[in-house]
Amino acid sequence: MRAGWWCMNDLENFSAHRLLIVGGKAHVVQTLRQVLGIVGVKHIQVVADPAAAVELLRTQKFAAVLCDESAAGSGPRAFGYAARRTSGLLNPLLPIFLVCAGPRQCDVEAARDLGYSDVLARPLSAGTILRKLKLALGKPRPFIASTDFFGPDRRALSRDGFGGPDRRTRKARQVKVGAPVVPDDEVLI
Repeated sequence: MRAGWWCMNDLENFSAHRLLIVGGKAHVVQTLRQVLGIVGVKHIQVVADPAAAVELLRTQKFAAVLCDESAAGSGPRAFGYAARRTSGLLNPLLPIFLVCAGPRQCDVEAARDLGYSDVLARPLSAGTILRKLKLALGKPRPFIASTDFFGPDRRALSRDGFGGPDRRTRKARQVKVGAPVVPDDEVLI
């Protein structure tokens, strides 16, 4: 468990957390604010410019960041990349969520490789955001730091093995297979 400026008792009460929304489209920002309000988040700061958001991450503490795909960018100019690797950040380990409309597997993999913690698909629900925030704040993924990558561990948490009986184990049984009967008038010679 990583030590942070938030305490575990505040996980059920999201009103104590400050979240940052990085987004260029007004309707996406409005939707995120409404859904976060339903979850109980009261301190939300919105920034349209990703560069300004990185500067905020140098001076202010946030519990998590939600970045819309329109402001995310790509490659080394991507917000997720800069939010993890820029010097002077207060917390480069904070959860960063990418909000996408209909992400494909290649989009999720690209976001993961840029350092995003998770991808949220629109339309958003309060339950999904609540579950993802609880998981990201309560049980954060371990961080990997190498020359090529810095971000949360790409592998999903391992599941426990199946505890019940193996339903695919079958006993061999004898089956009689007869030759198909074809009437004489249908036999072609």
